[in-house]
Amino acid sequence: MKKNTRAADRLVELSPKDWDQKRLLALLSRFGGRKILVVGDVGVDRYTEGRVERISPEAPVPIVQVTSERHKLGLAANVADNIQAVGGVPILVGLIGGDAGADVFRKLLREAGISDRNLAIDGGRRTILKERVVSERQQLLRIDYEDLAPVGSEISKKILDAVEKALPAADVVVFEDYAKGLFTTGFARDLIALAREKKKPIYADPNPRSPREHYRGVSLLTPNTKEAEALSGIRIIDEASLLRAGRAILEQSQAQTVIMTRGKEGMAIFEKGKDEVLSIPTYAREVYDVSGAGDTVIAVLALAQAAGASLSDAVVLANLAAGVEVGKRGTATVSIDEIKAAMGFFEAMAIR
Repeated sequence: MKKNTRAADRLVELSPKDWDQKRLLALLSRFGGRKILVVGDVGVDRYTEGRVERISPEAPVPIVQVTSERHKLGLAANVADNIQAVGGVPILVGLIGGDAGADVFRKLLREAGISDRNLAIDGGRRTILKERVVSERQQLLRIDYEDLAPVGSEISKKILDAVEKALPAADVVVFEDYAKGLFTTGFARDLIALAREKKKPIYADPNPRSPREHYRGVSLLTPNTKEAEALSGIRIIDEASLLRAGRAILEQSQAQTVIMTRGKEGMAIFEKGKDEVLSIPTYAREVYDVSGAGDTVIAVLALAQAAGASLSDAVVLANLAAGVEVGKRGTATVSIDEIKAAMGFFEAMAIR
């Protein structure tokens, strides 16, 4: 490991030269059958693609001649999709409406092999749909169909009942907050209390639009840089501010671990009671689209730790998986073989 010896800088860098590839491969082989309970806002991602050949005579906007449409599991359902793609078993708990969007969502779940039996239905609410209009690989517009009103107490209770029933079978709980109305402060508090009562680790992907109190008591938080700034109130401009922000989030959330995803800067791991912060560089060969990368990170982190990985090994695997995901268009999943190929590539580059 390469260690910076400045007193104010306690970052320790982990490079591919420090990997134990045999151990990492063994961990990947143990992903199969691990059960991850995913609780959060769910929805559908729709990609509408077409050609732009002229500007509308009605307004200065492009006319898109649609050539294809495709649907993908979105939000917390994308986390579940990432879990099943690498051999894990997702237990998805969320809320849908009683509309046509719910039919599309259930069809996507069936195609992915993910159960819909833990979904609650609110007939007065629309199923979340995010439509991205794309031409020549360029996103022109995003249209969000959603209801952001807080979920009522009766529906919240149904969802918590589903969580309580599913908890005994789960290895890890993943709490996915997209600030779409499901996670009121009371719901978040009750969810964390249930997981702690059953002694299940609970990982949270925070949202900067939600109160900090939502995440108090989780085992692990995975903010990106923007989210970390919102949670800590500290603008991250250098290593010193990075360290202050990470430690502030640890203290505020009472979490055991904060893993900050930093884009091209990789990841930083903050652990309660440890002064040194492990820094892991990014493992991306090509960055095409960062949407969904955080979903891939938390999915692989949860599976790796359920499989018995150390925190550093889990983060290496999550980082490799995210590096594959950002090379794909839109929200996407990765496979075990793709993670292995990325591992081999970056290890070979480190040896040169």
